[in-house]
Amino acid sequence: SSARRHPLVSLPPACSPLPLLLLHSPCPTLELASPRLPSYGLEMLASPTTLHHLLLPAPPHLAFALPHAAPPLHAWLPLSRVAPPRVAALTHGSSCRMRRRGTRAKVVAAGGDEASSSGPTKFSVKIPVGDRHILVETGHIGRQASASVMVTDGETIVYCSVCMADTPSDPSDFFPMSVHYQERLSAAGRTSGGFFKREGRAKDHEVLVCRLIDRPLRPTMPKGFYYETQILSWVFSYDGIHSPDCVAVTAAGIAMALSEVPNKQTIAGVRIGMINDQFVVNPTTEQMEDSELDLMMAGTDSAILMIEGFCDFLTEEKLLQAVETGQVAIREICKAIDVLVQTCGKKKMVEAINLPPAELYRHVEDISGDELVKALQIKEKIPRRKALSALEEKVIMILSEQGYVSKDELSGPIENLADIVEEEDEDEVIEDGEVDEGDVHIKPVSRKPHRQLFSEVDVKLVFKEVSSKYLRRRIVEGEKRSDGRSACELRPINSQCGILPRAHGSALFTRGETQVRHWLWSL
Repeated sequence: SSARRHPLVSLPPACSPLPLLLLHSPCPTLELASPRLPSYGLEMLASPTTLHHLLLPAPPHLAFALPHAAPPLHAWLPLSRVAPPRVAALTHGSSCRMRRRGTRAKVVAAGGDEASSSGPTKFSVKIPVGDRHILVETGHIGRQASASVMVTDGETIVYCSVCMADTPSDPSDFFPMSVHYQERLSAAGRTSGGFFKREGRAKDHEVLVCRLIDRPLRPTMPKGFYYETQILSWVFSYDGIHSPDCVAVTAAGIAMALSEVPNKQTIAGVRIGMINDQFVVNPTTEQMEDSELDLMMAGTDSAILMIEGFCDFLTEEKLLQAVETGQVAIREICKAIDVLVQTCGKKKMVEAINLPPAELYRHVEDISGDELVKALQIKEKIPRRKALSALEEKVIMILSEQGYVSKDELSGPIENLADIVEEEDEDEVIEDGEVDEGDVHIKPVSRKPHRQLFSEVDVKLVFKEVSSKYLRRRIVEGEKRSDGRSACELRPINSQCGILPRAHGSALFTRGETQVRHWLWSL
């Protein structure tokens, strides 16, 4: 067999003969790789006859010494080295890769979608939503973020990432989280044709979607976690059929569940439509044209956290059925997300949670309990707010500047340190380590109560929680709101139109002490 080959007689010192494999097929895939050369592959699709002509003329740095007319390339290899038909059959519809183990290369047949061993590990899962599935992928894009996912619904693709600050921010009474949602023109294969060629500020619809993402996520965030968190949600592809807003809510919930943020529960979002008296989960844009309901929902596997939408005069029973349908869909999505989190989720930063001391809640209630109940009974909004602010300043001054002393300690006897003396005999003589039994030693022990000081931020957080607790107790148990209304009583509503003489249109809406005005001028 060696006589049938034509040796390569002139090669540069750094090069070596290239291992060659040719499969018997009408249009084979030829891969050439050398263990001494950089990692690259050369693929050519051609027949043996055309491959014969591809070798001539030879490159300047390679000279092939051919004593006579070169035979076909498949004649250079012995029959034992020609790929059998079984291996050749595997190459159709798949790609051949050469793995280098030391100085030897091995051909591995793998599916076209399989990632290489040196590439990033990608995790994916298909989740049933309504009458179709959504594809969730993570691990291959945004690897430096705390977590990132790509959710595909049809040909609509939404990318969402969660990033955290390296150091915690100053303690505050809210979770430092920001949400940014953007629908790029390139997602629909378009580009800006105006003066501004780049994406501008967020449009009104995008701001509303940001709020839809923020609303269900914020209640699941733990108190005492002060690392600034940013959620970026971008629409990479839009097919005009599957809406990206409900997909963006689910993508944000998945990314938050996979990240280090110690959120309490996983959230997901769906849209519910009603067509021909049948509820549809995540309807298409064509279906929404005939839908009598547009209900956006988000929640966990056990509760609904956000509902927004409108309907065409549906009954309360129909709306309750729509909510139940959405809850079932959200529950199934959350269960699938939990399985993905167990596979590739990151460890939660539970140790970073910094909560106020437990005894601070009792101290705030002891100081402001009676006055807080009276302040919450003030009907007018402004006087009630001023009374609560004054009470809060009082509590902060006592607990952070003066120090707290419990009522029990104040009622007990207090003695000055000057009254507690240590009786000592100046002529006391200690012999053989013994002390006269008549000598009495009394150590000065202070009976003055110890004043406890707390940080101002912790006091503000606790006072806000205690105020909410007292207000909720008044509404649930006392069945009275702060303004005196019962739990089922509405505020007085008043509307006026045409209150401005020169404007094209004007209106004023009043509900209790809340007012909304609207002016419209004609161009």
